[in-house]
Amino acid sequence: MQKNVLTKAIAVALATLGAGGAMAQSSVTIYGNVDVSVDHVNKSQGAAAASAKLNATRVSPSASSQTSFGFKGVEDLGGGMKASFVLEGQLNYDTGALSQDGRIFGRQSYVGLTTNFGEFRLGRQYAPIFYSTALVTTERFGATDLFIEGGASNNLHVRQDNQVSYWLKMGGFTGEVSYSPNAGVAATTSPARATTPPSAATGQIIGGATAGGEDGTQTGRTFGLFGAYAADALVLTGGYHLNYFNDVLNTSGYNVVYGATPTNFILDKYSAFNLGAKFTLPGSGISFNGVFGQGKYDLVGGRDLKLDFLAIGTRIPVGEWSLVAQLSHTRFRNFTKGKDTGVMLGADYALSKRTSLFTRVGQIKDSKGDVYSGGGPAIVGGPDVVGVNFGFRETPIFAGAGLNPDGKTTYVGLGIRHTF
Repeated sequence: MQKNVLTKAIAVALATLGAGGAMAQSSVTIYGNVDVSVDHVNKSQGAAAASAKLNATRVSPSASSQTSFGFKGVEDLGGGMKASFVLEGQLNYDTGALSQDGRIFGRQSYVGLTTNFGEFRLGRQYAPIFYSTALVTTERFGATDLFIEGGASNNLHVRQDNQVSYWLKMGGFTGEVSYSPNAGVAATTSPARATTPPSAATGQIIGGATAGGEDGTQTGRTFGLFGAYAADALVLTGGYHLNYFNDVLNTSGYNVVYGATPTNFILDKYSAFNLGAKFTLPGSGISFNGVFGQGKYDLVGGRDLKLDFLAIGTRIPVGEWSLVAQLSHTRFRNFTKGKDTGVMLGADYALSKRTSLFTRVGQIKDSKGDVYSGGGPAIVGGPDVVGVNFGFRETPIFAGAGLNPDGKTTYVGLGIRHTF
């Protein structure tokens, strides 16, 4: 049966901490994950224009787990010291194109040095708060994994450019602290992606491919903390995230009133925390999982955006089968007071230790909440809708199907997953 910890790529990022002197003096490993499915999505109109509806059958990547390919290497330097590296990319296996906005190694690209006092890593890495959710999800952070709601509202919760991190493992405790001079925030932000080259006027999504350039300002400066404690059947996690936008202008076309003047949103900083838990019933392998957190976008001179997120789930192994169920809920505590509620059911059948068939059925419903107008276009919707329209979110709902304000999106898919 497959490990219930995302893809092999996530395990790689944590495994180097526990590696001992028994490793080969020098080694390089090629690894990866292939996840492709046939799905049908139906996105209702809700409060959007009729053209925003979607009813389509597709071939899609990364439904139950993120596709990946990578190289990892380690060299034993003696005296308890090791050098290591990870270069990891992501493919859209349905088309053969690179994901992560065309980055060759957009998932991870770092070099590390393990000492007797912990490990230091330099380069593009996962955000610390991401691990707090990744270690307790019932899934593998694929496009149908609703635990993404438990911490990935901001794209910088997933991966960060220019990161310096320190890791420590002591018994059942694993911890990380990180810093980046610019983890991926451009001078202006918007929903634009690198595939439609952003300019100074249009901006790009938070964490976009060219957003991580360091300069003399605090734009994109990011701090993170992560801690996990594993004891027998119980795993407890916690994460914290803080990044500075340094008065970045958001050019998504929505306005807020500063004093008596309507203008674009101007972002000051974003902060968030989450807490997670996973309990596995001894002898059965049945797990019960959950993650809860809060986040806040601070706006310059205007109304802050505050949100809550919660996800719970269970995974039940039955022979070669594995059944999974998840529920998620995110809501604005202020602003529009809109909310998004999701449900997902799934099943995996292991053909071997590395290959599984899977099916997923899910739905996310948006409740638009109150109308907010800052002197410009009216804003309605929950965090999923608003986050995508503002460029705050990267992770698309159900492999890019999206969600309309006050609408619902339904997903049904059948696919195959293979690791190597």
